Amino acid sequence: MRYRSFDGSQLRKRGRSLVSVVPPWLVGRRPAVSLVVGVLAVVLALAVAAGVGATISSGRVADVVVETWTGAELHAEVVAATCLVVGIGAVSAAITGGFIPTFALVASVPFGVGLARYGIEYTVGHMTVVVSLSEAFADGAGAAIGIGLPLAVGSYLVGISVRRVADSDRGNSGPGIRPERT
Repeated sequence: MRYRSFDGSQLRKRGRSLVSVVPPWLVGRRPAVSLVVGVLAVVLALAVAAGVGATISSGRVADVVVETWTGAELHAEVVAATCLVVGIGAVSAAITGGFIPTFALVASVPFGVGLARYGIEYTVGHMTVVVSLSEAFADGAGAAIGIGLPLAVGSYLVGISVRRVADSDRGNSGPGIRPERT
């Protein structure tokens, strides 16, 4: 069996783009807005990494999250931050309608916290080890998938539900234009 390679020029000849091949629920109905949300997610991840690294450290954030998750102690800031992130993700999903931009935006916060581990020294046995950039990136990616993915799914479902309710309400508040015939 012979496989043909993908040729983007065929799409352009038909007046379509590569984005038109991808399902709209994945990248969104407005690719330009989805791209802006993706860039905003990168900026947010770097801002979170810088903020966490300069203030309380990622280790303290992890401790507070675990204490809240296990019920050992309720930290209102963790609950508020989680609600804020889910709310921002829901707004993103309602505006773009795409899961990938919503995931990028929601997962950027836990990714930034994991990335904040870069340069931290810790002791293992008799050795002092410094967290490398690749290790911090892997920690951030793990946090983004483990924490950000479930939050992004929830945000996406809330966002598209709000959008559907808002879309179904438009223009349907009054009586119909044509009277019903009997």
